[in-house]
Amino acid sequence: MSGGIARGRLAEERKAWRKNHPHGFVAKPETLPDGTVNLMIWHCTIPGKQGTDWEGGYFPLTLHFSEDYPSKPPKCKFPQGFFHPNVYPSGTVCLSILNEDRLETSYYCQADPCRDSGLA
Repeated sequence: MSGGIARGRLAEERKAWRKNHPHGFVAKPETLPDGTVNLMIWHCTIPGKQGTDWEGGYFPLTLHFSEDYPSKPPKCKFPQGFFHPNVYPSGTVCLSILNEDRLETSYYCQADPCRDSGLA
């Protein structure tokens, strides 16, 4: 009954987030048309960092949790067409630590900022 574990964990994390989270960040579960909350999909907003070109911007992100959470990370997705070196045109985050098949990632990313920055 891993689904119960995932939902229980997400309910606890939601409670903790509502009590204390970084200023400007938003993360809340999807609300269905009937008013119920779907803890398996969260809509988030990340504020642009102060002192950068992104200051004042707000960047939407959706987290899709599986029944295997917390053993497997959520799938992170920006809106389609969102531009960032670590985001596919489809909006899927392109980081090897988030992908289950790490070897395949390097072939499909728009850019490999770790390699280009000397971090890899």
